[in-house]
Amino acid sequence: MIFLPTGAIFAAIGLIDFFGSFSGHGFPTKFWCAFIGFPMLAFGTFCFKAGFLRRITGYVAGEVAPVVKDTAEYVADSLIRKRSSSKATRPDDPATRMQMLDELKNRGMISESEYSTKRDEILKEI
Repeated sequence: MIFLPTGAIFAAIGLIDFFGSFSGHGFPTKFWCAFIGFPMLAFGTFCFKAGFLRRITGYVAGEVAPVVKDTAEYVADSLIRKRSSSKATRPDDPATRMQMLDELKNRGMISESEYSTKRDEILKEI
């Protein structure tokens, strides 16, 4: 806890001295404080974050877990509905499948070779 404010003070002294020298007050004499202050500031920030890591991750997990659960349920329901609806759109009856194939061919949605290939597949299943 001491590194963070002490590092901030040292960094501020070093930077004020450095930028103050631009206004004609001579060479900076306390700029070395910045070289001590910035590493202390970084180490203090690291320790501060590490000290609150458990609370932060606990909070994030508590906020995110219900959203992930709802999303997973939504996706699972969608997949189940899609799977059940896809089974309903493909009839198992070869006659119905042949009619659908003829309709696709008549509309120009499949070529003659695709029609022949699928027709042979349906006839082989009989």
